[in-house]
Amino acid sequence: MKTSNLILILIGILTVAFTIEMIYIFRTQYSIPDTLVTCWFTSVVGECGVLGWIKTSKVRHQDHDWEIEAYERYKKDEDKNK
Repeated sequence: MKTSNLILILIGILTVAFTIEMIYIFRTQYSIPDTLVTCWFTSVVGECGVLGWIKTSKVRHQDHDWEIEAYERYKKDEDKNK
């Protein structure tokens, strides 16, 4: 399993647990710590954004490598046909 998939699964599990705990706190205290909720979801969105950026960068780099390989094969085939 890739590290990014493991991190996303962990984020999902922890977010569900966090939400359940905030519901429990709301039911007992009739209020929730707004700053904590804001910070939690901001950090989760930030982490997911960074993971998305890393994935996009890897895909772009891989596409670039494939383009170079395809161009080199094209040049070799062109030289053989001459």
